[in-house]
Amino acid sequence: MDPYLRRLAAIPPLGPVSEHELAVRCWHGEAEARDELITSSLRLVVLRARLFGLHGSRLLDAVQAGTIGLIEAVDRFDPERGCRLATYAWWWIGRAMKQSIPAPDSALCNDAMADSRPPIEADDDLLDGLTEDLAAVLRERFGAGAGPGRSTPRVEVARRLGLTVSQVRTREAKALAHIRETLAKVGDRAPHQHCGAGPL
Repeated sequence: MDPYLRRLAAIPPLGPVSEHELAVRCWHGEAEARDELITSSLRLVVLRARLFGLHGSRLLDAVQAGTIGLIEAVDRFDPERGCRLATYAWWWIGRAMKQSIPAPDSALCNDAMADSRPPIEADDDLLDGLTEDLAAVLRERFGAGAGPGRSTPRVEVARRLGLTVSQVRTREAKALAHIRETLAKVGDRAPHQHCGAGPL
């Protein structure tokens, strides 16, 4: 991966408390808080671009477009809505990338957009509403150990958790249905709000 993108992907995420404090300040127009929210979330843009399966200059173009989507998400994000910024920004980042990807890659992009949930390593907050048995399946199946854009085979998840493959498949489907419902609820509920100066 390009060294610049590697640096972006390595930016540590904010904790829930720090993120909320910055988001409140941003909501009230503080440009410095806005910039910090954007910078700390750039890893999501790189992850989303890699999930599209793009390489080279097309990957860089997607990251550039996704950064614009991230900025729009930060400017719209209401910290009192009860979700994390990563959950809210994921769709905005993907939409901006989809609009920027050339026609030859449109089928690939549509396939990636069809699964609009953030992977588990993007936002563990998505697991909060799940029972532990459902969350455990998702952690094993899509967690950081599986690698960016990858998933652990169900047969291996079943072995690790002492379940049958059928049980893994059923619990995975229930958990993902819950996450999709959560994402649908937080789609574009916040009114447009400018936080300080223009984009980075």
